[in-house]
Amino acid sequence: MKKEKYCIFHIPNYIPQNERSGSQIRPRKMLEAFKNNGYNVDVIMGYGKERKNQIENIKKKINHGQRYDFLYSESSTMPTLLTEKNHLPKYPMLDFSFMKFCKKNGIKIALFYRDIQWKFPMYKDNVSVLKRMVSIPMYKYDLKKYEALVDIFYLPSSQMKKYLKGNNQLLQKSQVLMPGCVLDEKIVREKAKFFEERGNKQIEIFYVGGIYRIYDLSLFLEAVYYQEGVHFTLCCRENEWEQCKNIYEKYLCDRITVVHEAGEALEKYYQNADICCAFAGNGEYMRMAMPVKLFEYISHTVPIVVTDGTAAGEFIKENGAGWSVKYDSEAIKQWLNYIVENQGEIKKIHDNQVMLLRSNTWEDRARKVINDLKKEL
Repeated sequence: MKKEKYCIFHIPNYIPQNERSGSQIRPRKMLEAFKNNGYNVDVIMGYGKERKNQIENIKKKINHGQRYDFLYSESSTMPTLLTEKNHLPKYPMLDFSFMKFCKKNGIKIALFYRDIQWKFPMYKDNVSVLKRMVSIPMYKYDLKKYEALVDIFYLPSSQMKKYLKGNNQLLQKSQVLMPGCVLDEKIVREKAKFFEERGNKQIEIFYVGGIYRIYDLSLFLEAVYYQEGVHFTLCCRENEWEQCKNIYEKYLCDRITVVHEAGEALEKYYQNADICCAFAGNGEYMRMAMPVKLFEYISHTVPIVVTDGTAAGEFIKENGAGWSVKYDSEAIKQWLNYIVENQGEIKKIHDNQVMLLRSNTWEDRARKVINDLKKEL
């Protein structure tokens, strides 16, 4: 008889079901992936009151002999103590005391550290002095607790390690756990057929995501504006477009279309796309980012153009999944002209992407966590 496997999944905040940002998508996908790897998963998620009840139930199970293989946690983008609706530390000991309880009971702990934006100038630009006086010490408090409690400290890219100087224990425990892909055989078949039949035609480039502050598409749109043989579809939230369309309006033409879609409505754009654009933003923060969106593009086996000199650019270049282009107007124009003249390259890269997709699913990411923690036993 096959032995039942149990684990605990923890995230110290509420995750809305209808949100599409990477910080909302990733925990839901990882939770599903542990289940798909054969685990019975007890979940701690929600606001403090809900997590308190969930923790008490799991503690009772452990005290009555229930064995869990591990606890997997994902940090919030906010400090752990400030994840209530009103951002007040109503449950200051809840999450870390539970981790301590698990550690005492021999349960290995892995934590994915989502973001370190608080160490960058943009955090200072976007958050008031008063709020920073509270939040930054609490972010540092989180890191100290992780040092004491977790066995493996996962980061989205190796480039993030340089921002953990002074947290040497965490650096020693750190590993990379990138986002994952969703493998849908129907999508793979339909996209393969699309590339088999496309021939030489106007190239369709698709971008979905943010267009404000750190996500700056102006250089790319400028290059498209001057390049015949290319059509660009930009998909973003309508309120974000209204907020910053003055930045982009001068580049709009009949070869640039702006849409506001989400969820299943995006599928028609993915199906029609020759290339997906992850070329958005520059600067130190963007150089270490590994966006969930990148892996959503790979899930649709669409070749990707991405900024050179970034973690995402290195990953795409190493895996032959697209083009890594310098963040420079002239470099983008040269690349666009090259790809219009060398369209056969698109199909070759698509073929690489199919192989990449099959070894980079969310289930693969969950398996890595499972195997890594087995080594820690």
